[in-house]
Amino acid sequence: MAQVPALCSPDQKRSVLLVGDQPYNSDRVINELVEAGLQVVVAKLVSDHSETLLAKVNHDSSHSETRVQPHATEILPDEATAISDVTLTRLRQEYGENCFVLPLNDYIAEYAAKISTLLSHPCYPSRSAEMTKRKHELRALWNRLTEQSNADLCSIEYCYVEQRSNAEGVFDYYPSSGFEALPENTPLIVKPDELSSSIAINYARSKHEAVSLVGAVCAELRSKWYEVGRSIGTEVRPRVIIEMAIPRSTALHPGAEFSIEFVSFEGQHHPVGITQKWVGPNFIESGQFFPSESFPERLRPALERAIHQLLEHLEVSYAVSHWEFIITPDERIALVEGHLRPAGGRIMELIVQSTGQSPTSALFEALAQRKVDFSFAPRTSCGLFWMIPEVPLTEVTELKVNHDVTGALCKDLYIHQQGIIATPNWAQATDWLMRLAHVLATGDNLDVVIERCRTVAQSVILSGKTNDTPASTPLKLAIDQ
Repeated sequence: MAQVPALCSPDQKRSVLLVGDQPYNSDRVINELVEAGLQVVVAKLVSDHSETLLAKVNHDSSHSETRVQPHATEILPDEATAISDVTLTRLRQEYGENCFVLPLNDYIAEYAAKISTLLSHPCYPSRSAEMTKRKHELRALWNRLTEQSNADLCSIEYCYVEQRSNAEGVFDYYPSSGFEALPENTPLIVKPDELSSSIAINYARSKHEAVSLVGAVCAELRSKWYEVGRSIGTEVRPRVIIEMAIPRSTALHPGAEFSIEFVSFEGQHHPVGITQKWVGPNFIESGQFFPSESFPERLRPALERAIHQLLEHLEVSYAVSHWEFIITPDERIALVEGHLRPAGGRIMELIVQSTGQSPTSALFEALAQRKVDFSFAPRTSCGLFWMIPEVPLTEVTELKVNHDVTGALCKDLYIHQQGIIATPNWAQATDWLMRLAHVLATGDNLDVVIERCRTVAQSVILSGKTNDTPASTPLKLAIDQ
């Protein structure tokens, strides 16, 4: 596609093109862009109907809605290469040569990278976006890092599996160099190669069991998640990765996982901080806390150095990125996955509540050339914990909240009342769409935050029936299950 010279006035403000959507994040990001003095352009693909999916997640939230600042909107073709020269010329005329692009989810990152190259400032190569989306490719890159004699990093052997087109039940297997040497009874994880959010993850006790699960995972991708993918403008394909189940240290906190955020600007990469996570049944996160108290501090330099190396290899110029990892029993760092977009859920809000600084806002201020401040010193602690019924009810007909308690103890309370009433025998999250209630609170430390969240959970009462008998139950934190 021919490049067209940028046409803009010298005093035209810098623009940021937002691509994709994500629950809890897009409205906040738009407002941060406006506050930074940037022109906001929200781009949607023709096939993107993510508002239908977001409605399932955000519906009936009890917290007040944030007023979204005015912004421009662009509808773009599903393929970046299909954007015409005429459209590119118009985009440059309207939004200038100082137009940056930021993706808000994994599935649009490659598209965003291509657009950023066509417009003006490449955020990172589109190939890098594909590498982070494809779990086996990022795993291969991580394993190469561990070969550099770094005793603090743990490599994970894997086998990438792809279903042959037009061949039901026939798969091609591509193992890593050490996978075939693993014992038959090695614990393994079988999961989609391209989807995040703890979707269709399965545990296998052996290679034979893992292989037997491949077909079922691919069938679930086609039957359940294909349409969800289409609603957000991406295609879910029958691609699976089998990888070693990463053993977790039991000396940290139950179900321990962690994530670290980075802000990249002009090719320089700045660590934000480490979030402590709890993972429950079905590999679903049940709690998040910032800054982490259980992470072994001696490993921080090794972790930051490793992620810095990944960002360098991926040639990231500007981005807010999210990296998830586990600490093994022998205190080594094992990467779970990584994303060249801001953290999902409300992790960004935990960081804001704790440090007073938003990673995306810090990047926007730098892009606007107003200031460069990538310091994120915690001033307090902040946690988010999902809630479930103390005793599951066959049917829920009413929900009451003691607002005197919740107003005094928490920063925000999310209750998906319609979803709770529509879910018989609701007991736990089976996937990320079924996390129907959470509480966000601050405090001096983890113990204070958890105690406040437990008290808030007890102040939410569900009423209904159990086997045709009237019954009621308070909520509890999912980490207490």
